[in-house]
Amino acid sequence: MRILRIIAKELKCVKEDISFNLVTILSPLLFLLAFSLMLSGGITLPVQVYPDTQLSDFLKAMESCKAPDGTPYMELQPAAEDVPPTNAESNLIVIEQEPSMKDGVITGKIIHYLNDVNENMTKNFRNRLDGALVSYVESLRSGGNVSIAETTVYEQDIPWDTGFGTSVFVFGLVLSGLLFGMLSITSEWENKTTKLLKLSPYPAGITVTGKMLANVIKCFVSGLIFLIIFFLLSKALPVHAFTFIASLLLVYSIFVCVGMCVGIYIKSTLTAFLISLVTALTLWVGGGGFGPLSYFGDIANILGCINPATYAIEVVRWCYFNGNTNLVAGFTFLSLAFIAAFSLIIVIYTRWIRSEEVR
Repeated sequence: MRILRIIAKELKCVKEDISFNLVTILSPLLFLLAFSLMLSGGITLPVQVYPDTQLSDFLKAMESCKAPDGTPYMELQPAAEDVPPTNAESNLIVIEQEPSMKDGVITGKIIHYLNDVNENMTKNFRNRLDGALVSYVESLRSGGNVSIAETTVYEQDIPWDTGFGTSVFVFGLVLSGLLFGMLSITSEWENKTTKLLKLSPYPAGITVTGKMLANVIKCFVSGLIFLIIFFLLSKALPVHAFTFIASLLLVYSIFVCVGMCVGIYIKSTLTAFLISLVTALTLWVGGGGFGPLSYFGDIANILGCINPATYAIEVVRWCYFNGNTNLVAGFTFLSLAFIAAFSLIIVIYTRWIRSEEVR
């Protein structure tokens, strides 16, 4: 009964920090909308070519090279001459010798003038030209001596914006848990009700459990709003509902407990907001929010192994897309992290209450 009253009290306190509560919904949505609008479709790179595409079979084939969604890799624009481009012009591909096969040997000469200081764009130009050349070479011969067998992580190709949306959702999980957990404690400081907590005759575990459950409820409401908007944009739903809900419960509980621990010491709502936002973003990026940790160095991978966000991202993606994910390891780590976080808040809260006592 006591726990139910604490839950009711915490839910009523939502109106005290409505703006901060909205942040838990708006922040991940802004990430989702910004990146989805910018990167949801393929990107066509403009490049000048010499000679005209009608005079080169390779350039004709290059025009047909497209991304899986049908977006052409390059937009070929005829150049007036085969000289290196100036600063006002785009990159230039010159076909000095058309690739062809003679006596079983493929020969040709292609010069690619790069006019870009952006290393990432330079890489994209090179990769797309290489891909077009490999595809054309394969069309000149009946077969090669290299075969490729693909083993995919997920059962089907996943649109970039949909996959990124599930990742951003985990950012929302971490942010919601941390912020709601901190606010449930900082509000006691700002409302000057900490003395009422120390006078409570109930064990610390009851108060902490009540606050945690109330904050988890608020987190679920915040997450549900995000998921509704995400569904309207992507039409994607989790295919493993029970596992999905269980994972959310664990992740929310972990970060709510951590947030309450921090809230005991910082005392300020504004500081709580800033800390939760920066911490959530750091954990999310360090957990593979922008891509698999295998892309990064050894240190990032070591830190990722002890980051709950890493396992949360993997489990949430599996719940949406199936795939080769070690669920046992993920849930084991998240369960142990929850036990550690809950034990920590009990210890810290108990010491805090006792330190407030007047003898």
